[in-house]
Amino acid sequence: MELENRLALFREMVLCCHTLYFWTYDLELNLLDSNCPDVEMVQNIFHMGDGRETLLAYAREHSKPIIMSNMFGLMWIAIPQHTENAWGRIYILGPFFTADLSEQVLEAALARFKLSEPLYQQAEHFLQSLPVLSQSRYFEYAIMLYYCITGERISVSDLHYQESEKAEQHARPAAKRTADIHGTYAMEQTMVRMVREGNLNIQKHMNRIAVTGTLGKLSKDPDRQMKNAMLVCIILFSRAAIEGGLSPEIALTLTDHYFQGVEDCKTMQDLQTLSKTMQNDFVMRVHRIRNSAVSKPIQEVCDYIDLHLEENPSLNVISKHTKYSESYLSRKFREEMGVPVGTFIMQRRLERATDLLRNNKLTVKEIGERLKFCSSSNFSKHFKDVYGVVPSEWREQHAEKGK
Repeated sequence: MELENRLALFREMVLCCHTLYFWTYDLELNLLDSNCPDVEMVQNIFHMGDGRETLLAYAREHSKPIIMSNMFGLMWIAIPQHTENAWGRIYILGPFFTADLSEQVLEAALARFKLSEPLYQQAEHFLQSLPVLSQSRYFEYAIMLYYCITGERISVSDLHYQESEKAEQHARPAAKRTADIHGTYAMEQTMVRMVREGNLNIQKHMNRIAVTGTLGKLSKDPDRQMKNAMLVCIILFSRAAIEGGLSPEIALTLTDHYFQGVEDCKTMQDLQTLSKTMQNDFVMRVHRIRNSAVSKPIQEVCDYIDLHLEENPSLNVISKHTKYSESYLSRKFREEMGVPVGTFIMQRRLERATDLLRNNKLTVKEIGERLKFCSSSNFSKHFKDVYGVVPSEWREQHAEKGK
């Protein structure tokens, strides 16, 4: 079936459930087609605001769906269409709300335009006609529309977000934008069990929760709602990991670390990335404990090293912390791990470097300093010895794979 026919079928199927409009733009965001009866109003009043330039910049580099919003709480799903050598279309579904539109919010949203009475009534009618979608529902629409365009299956974790310009609290709906992390009680219990078991397939379960689950209201502010949901999830993972064999000291230290990380996040995308890192971290640690023949003393050493990589811990410091002699630890560690303590620490520092390189907010020099390499050249040399390329090249290669 040709793309246009698939899109036409998708539009009709969506309209069977919700009054959602479909828009097709060219590479300069000139409107090519829409089934919206109030195109001019949307273009002139209820537009994407500062999101236009953001969308254009995003479309040049990415092809996955992006969830966009404006200062009134209106939201859209946008998907750039890439061809072999360029990108040529942007398909948009929306607008819609994620919370009921109160009269106060409606009045605040329209007051700034000083509309004539007839136009005010027309705008009011249009806003009231827009659907209110749960996050699980618009996630599903984004995933299905992407499949319709590309034939590729993706998950919730592949979605991106564009933060809207900040609006006064009284002028924006309390949109429920947070991912439904916990879902139903039964699914939450499954999640906890998988952490406790160190089950590496947990990400598939988390994607399912994000699409089908529900979450109670934890804050009136949507950004705080997302952060609070993340904090709850961290606590659940931490307690489950302790039950799975992770030491309470390590689990609580990780909890503090990820709590601080949540508060440092500025966007929903930051939170989503941190959430996935946190999930994998706890599960992998439990998995290693439950599937390893490593003795308790050596496991304690490995845990301590992981938690203090950015301090480049010495054997002497580790010995004092674990209360085992340096000679015993050195011999025992080599016997069980197959490498000296210093070599293991270097391996783990370089692995941590790859995690940090995925974060474009940090320069290569900052990453080297953070991991206590004596110089940028020293960092690059050790990194190339293991990965075959210098850190900047590794970052470029993995950025290409992530597009």
